[in-house]
Amino acid sequence: MSNSDVNTFIGDFGLYQLRIFLAVFVLGVYTVDSIHIIFIAGKMFHWCRVPELVDLPADVQKNVAIPTSVHSTVDHHDDSMIKYSSCEMFSLNYSVYNRTQFYSWNRTLMTSNNTPVVKCSQWTYDQSVFTDTIVSKVTKIQSNG
Repeated sequence: MSNSDVNTFIGDFGLYQLRIFLAVFVLGVYTVDSIHIIFIAGKMFHWCRVPELVDLPADVQKNVAIPTSVHSTVDHHDDSMIKYSSCEMFSLNYSVYNRTQFYSWNRTLMTSNNTPVVKCSQWTYDQSVFTDTIVSKVTKIQSNG
């Protein structure tokens, strides 16, 4: 079967084919846009970036430098969830500690309710779900600018 045989069977590109093409194109554009926004505007969990801790795993960074609060979960009133602050960090001199001390960090001994906290100037983003979103790009531009 040659191309001309197929064209004879299908028919030429006419008004009907143009309507079908435009309908599929318009629906495709709107569908892709609504799916795409989920990925570019997704919420990325973040916490303060502490330059002395950057080369450590995220869970160690948060355990050492980020204040927590306890929130009760919606599903189970008895269960509680520890939430790390996304805007504050402990004001400690991290350069006096070594890597081994960070891995064995005991929050209750090293920090207290009286430990001073400061606002973030830079952030570290959890990239387990998204690697880059609008939120992370805008805050990178603002902190560099």
